[in-house]
Amino acid sequence: MAGDWRGRPLWSVGAGTAVDTRQRAFVAIAFLGFFDTFALLPVLPVYARELGAQPWAIGLTVGLYSLLSMVAQVGSGAVVDGFGGRRGSLLWSLLGAAVLLPLYGVAERVETLLLVRSMHGLTGALFIPALFAAAGEYAGIERARMMGRLGAAIAVVAIVAPPIGGALYRIGGATLCFVGLGGIMAVAALIAWRYVPETVRSSGASLPRPWQVLRVRSLVGVYLLTLGFTLCAGILAYRFPLRVGEWGGTTATAGVLLGWMALVAAVVMVLLHGRLQLRMFGGLPLVGGALAALEGVVGVVPSALVLGLYGIGFGALFPALHLQTFEWAPAELRGSAFALLYVFYSGGIVLGPLLAAALQPVLSPGVVGLGCALVLTGCAAGVLRRCGQWR
Repeated sequence: MAGDWRGRPLWSVGAGTAVDTRQRAFVAIAFLGFFDTFALLPVLPVYARELGAQPWAIGLTVGLYSLLSMVAQVGSGAVVDGFGGRRGSLLWSLLGAAVLLPLYGVAERVETLLLVRSMHGLTGALFIPALFAAAGEYAGIERARMMGRLGAAIAVVAIVAPPIGGALYRIGGATLCFVGLGGIMAVAALIAWRYVPETVRSSGASLPRPWQVLRVRSLVGVYLLTLGFTLCAGILAYRFPLRVGEWGGTTATAGVLLGWMALVAAVVMVLLHGRLQLRMFGGLPLVGGALAALEGVVGVVPSALVLGLYGIGFGALFPALHLQTFEWAPAELRGSAFALLYVFYSGGIVLGPLLAAALQPVLSPGVVGLGCALVLTGCAAGVLRRCGQWR
């Protein structure tokens, strides 16, 4: 039977003041640990251009973190499950970000910025698998609520971090912005050092093989749903600002509406904990349907209503995917399972806009998203039925 770091079975963990304090710490770490990712969105393209970057280099600067992090995720799970451990991997990732972010501000050439960005992406690959594996193992019987709270923290930081990052850059330039973000990562590392326990004990006899996770068919079903979900998210990021411009809105209008969607998702994540089958098989079609409906609505209020439905699907699906990854992964491979989850997650974000743009001459992006959602939901349902998880 899988146990926590004290040797207790996981189902026995999850009650008491100390646990509540540590659970709050995990939520704080999720909020602070993702802060740099979202705060840099409005800042990095402008900063790269000020360093003399050409348009292709600006795009590379923005996308390099996700690209390298996605590649490194394949091996990061082995570190989290093996010699690095949950706590150690989390600390190294946060401390790496705390050191590297101030170096963004001292870069004098685009090449230097790309190098620092690459190192940031590689260290960041440890953060997600370590966080979700440790939080789920510590929360025990409350892990459904924990996954919802972590998801809600990420949704909230996606709303508040971009304007704060932009304000820091506008007020104090690169130095204040990047040093400030580095300080936030240092605070997150301090919280992790103080409150996050090591939830597994690795024998260190052999390095785990992450690809063994793919032998668990139920996880393949989760990964297919994740891919469909993030294909839709990538298409939304590509298409929605353009669609808002078509009916006379501005980028600010698009930002407010997307913030509203994230807020709805955060509320759903906090409030909804059960009905996993409905959430996993209903959430993705709802997301895809809302994406298709956005092609036909005009104006702020209709768009807000449709994005509210998207947020409900988002909020229902995101924590469910993480919870089922935790539940179905072998205890010794949970870090690897979450790492591969985010390989599919990042892959969908990257492929969604490319697929939508390629098919736009024949199909609207929203219809492409709906098609992906329905096809991958059907494939995932088939996989899960074959392995006997759901009937």
